Amino acid sequence: MSAPIHSLDLTTSDFDMIESALETQEKILAVQARAGGDAANDRLTALRSVMRRLRRQRRQPAVSLSWGSIARGLFCNKNAAPSTERRTDVAGGCLGYSSPS
Repeated sequence: MSAPIHSLDLTTSDFDMIESALETQEKILAVQARAGGDAANDRLTALRSVMRRLRRQRRQPAVSLSWGSIARGLFCNKNAAPSTERRTDVAGGCLGYSSPS
């Protein structure tokens, strides 16, 4: 049986304060768990679950992506480019290729 779910109306500063307090509690429980406290380890696991749910429920600012930013993400990402010996990084953005030797 799961616990009843309650809904709260929180401001951004409320979320920040709650998140800060939970992070402090997480540090305390982590130290206690490393010292061998089984109860602290269980509470730490539960606390991290609550923190994940809190972060998911926090309202994220709407980010609209332009076609230019999508293209930069696809084509200017070093990890997405094929790996070749001729590949060189160009300052300020996308990858360039040197002339064949």
